[in-house]
Amino acid sequence: MHEVIMPKLGLTMETGVIEKWHKKEGDKVEAGEVLFEVMTDKVSLEVEAYNSGIVRKIIRTEGEEVPVTEVIAYIGSAGEAIPEASVGKITTPATLEAKETIPAGAITQIQRGEIRIKISPLARNIAENKGIDISKIVGTGPGGRIVKEDVEAYVESGSMEAPGQLKSAATATAITTQVAGAAPAAGSQLKIKSTTPLKGIRKVIADRMTLSKTTIPHIALTIVVEVDNLIKLRERLKGKIYERFGAKITYTDFIIKASASVLAEQPVINSSLQENNHIIYDDINIGLAVATDAGLIVPTIYNADKISLYDIARKRVELIEKSKQGKLTMEEITNGTFTISNQGMLGIRTFTAIINPPQAAIMMVGEIYLAPAVVDGRIEPKSFIEISMAVDHRIIDGAVAAIFLHKFGEYIKNPELLLI
Repeated sequence: MHEVIMPKLGLTMETGVIEKWHKKEGDKVEAGEVLFEVMTDKVSLEVEAYNSGIVRKIIRTEGEEVPVTEVIAYIGSAGEAIPEASVGKITTPATLEAKETIPAGAITQIQRGEIRIKISPLARNIAENKGIDISKIVGTGPGGRIVKEDVEAYVESGSMEAPGQLKSAATATAITTQVAGAAPAAGSQLKIKSTTPLKGIRKVIADRMTLSKTTIPHIALTIVVEVDNLIKLRERLKGKIYERFGAKITYTDFIIKASASVLAEQPVINSSLQENNHIIYDDINIGLAVATDAGLIVPTIYNADKISLYDIARKRVELIEKSKQGKLTMEEITNGTFTISNQGMLGIRTFTAIINPPQAAIMMVGEIYLAPAVVDGRIEPKSFIEISMAVDHRIIDGAVAAIFLHKFGEYIKNPELLLI
């Protein structure tokens, strides 16, 4: 009997959400065939079977969030004994009365006198250490699975009922809100258009951004740069570059190259703080934030300081297209050391972004706009762009970030330097 486990597909991956099973129990599967799809902390990927045989048992269903290395299925031969699944359980008479005392969403099955409850290994360990009866906890994870936060919330509540559990429909309809300190009129209530559980990539983004904002002290700086020379150079190059390399060069390509060039000169920005170790990377890999229908994806352009502006343009086009099609590989979404987020095409002039952990910095790029400027005593229209950068203030001082932006501005004012 072969175990199928939730694979660890990246250094930061701790759990994965099973998005789709390509095989069902009883199906034959060959080694190398796609067995299931998993949503990692970065992207959705297909996972192949390592062994051939029959899918004897699927333990974790679609939509469930599973810790890495946990068994999710078994592949074996017909009639081969299936090992006991690793799930939380309590032993009690399997009666209707017993079932009704347990939150319905948490029950997996009732058989042979055992009620099985869906619970993550970490949550189970915490509950056991604190002597908590898991049958009293309401799970908020996928499929009603009890997760760590549910156990912690139950402990904090000091009650035998899970916090937030509604006692009746009347209680639910009585929920109202107060605006500007005034109570709503009697009998009024909020009208809800829809309620959608936070899951998949949206949950991954929420978890990672919460982690970043609550653990990384951000400091942000902004520089305004004249870009008349940049606009002229791009206009001269774009036709020739498309004709020769088949890639449409954009301002983003210049910004990626300029950032990589400054990171090579100022490597302290190209770093990370992990387990109290300040790690400075030799590789300069630029992550580019891309909005897709599934959510925000950050594909990586490797060694951006060592490849040409033209190669950056070609790679950017390729990665954006694969991002929108959901075909990025794990290598293409990992190992970034610095991230760029460009909202200029949406008319945003300046904005703030959250650092993409474990990186130490993120750059925010706004739109190019016209503004009056004084030139030799005369007022002339000039084109400008506002570039902001947020850094991890634990390892990067404000002065260091300011020097970075100053050097970056010099490259953008003199873009011909990026062609050398």
